[in-house]
Amino acid sequence: MRDFLVSARNLFETEGELHYRESFERVFQWLDSLRGSSEYLDFERDNLEHVFSVAEMKKQLGLEGGEELASDLRYVIMETLDKRCHTQWLRDKFQPDELYSKFSESLKTLNEGRRERTSQASEEFENDVVISFNYDVLLDYAMQLKRLNLDYSLDAASQGRGEAFRILKLHGSTNWAFCSKCKKNPLQIVRASPIAKGCRPGGFMAEGRNYPFGMVTEVLLNTKCTKCNEIGGLEPVVIPPTWSKTVDGTPIAQVWASAVREIKKAFQIVIIGYSLPPTDTFLQYLVTLGLASNPNLHRVVVVDKDSSDEFRTRYKTVFSRSLSDRGRLTFLTGKTFERYVAEYMRGVGSRIQ
Repeated sequence: MRDFLVSARNLFETEGELHYRESFERVFQWLDSLRGSSEYLDFERDNLEHVFSVAEMKKQLGLEGGEELASDLRYVIMETLDKRCHTQWLRDKFQPDELYSKFSESLKTLNEGRRERTSQASEEFENDVVISFNYDVLLDYAMQLKRLNLDYSLDAASQGRGEAFRILKLHGSTNWAFCSKCKKNPLQIVRASPIAKGCRPGGFMAEGRNYPFGMVTEVLLNTKCTKCNEIGGLEPVVIPPTWSKTVDGTPIAQVWASAVREIKKAFQIVIIGYSLPPTDTFLQYLVTLGLASNPNLHRVVVVDKDSSDEFRTRYKTVFSRSLSDRGRLTFLTGKTFERYVAEYMRGVGSRIQ
């Protein structure tokens, strides 16, 4: 959140070809016009959440240019993700991100082991559930290549039964799309991939080289709508990372409902790389709804690079004191996601300490 727009501005200033260059221009012209506000207020113009919140308010108040600005910000986010997320060409195919690949492999191994133990105990088995705030599809792609069936829980009938792994993306995803040309429902799910279905990698592919994972600017733009059969109309379904998360009446509402149901029956919750900002009251309400009727929660494990007392205090404030006092709120702070996957994930996931 804190440096995303810095990356976007660097991309705008250095990248020759941008599909949504006009959106980049309008966004950064507007951001530069906010310099006066930052002299009087503690307002971070490079913090995506803060900037998107101001843009959303401008839109909701019907102020001039608000609608266009909110739309432009979404395109800036999407193209920045497309350019910054990479996949390596190796052994005649695009390889998944190495870290997410290791995460997926550990997830698969942990659940296979737990499935075997549960079968022996004659208990009902359900795979672990991943709840994510990310828009990109690097994890989705890695899980696909590990032959893990994905269930996004985008409809009420989806229960994640059988071999499926539920991945609940609360802010939407770059491979969920509506068609702007025919404007027909339902939501279309496009398989996570660096290239569109039926297309081949263009030009010479250098062995071992990294290429942008252009889910929006390459794949969606070259994928036919399943309703009107037209190319170029698919646009991603995402909601902004702000206080104004309007999910009612959207397919994402079902995803949030599924997340509440999973929290209600969770035995262990592992939270990775989430700072729990005070502004994100939606997550706090989500957790409140879920844990209000969860008699089986054994432990919450928080994994993050931040090892400050302030960080720990934010979590202790949200989660009950009894959970903390009983040693059921565990912190693995000062740890990167890479280190967690390499050193802690299998231990945390396979036993309760």
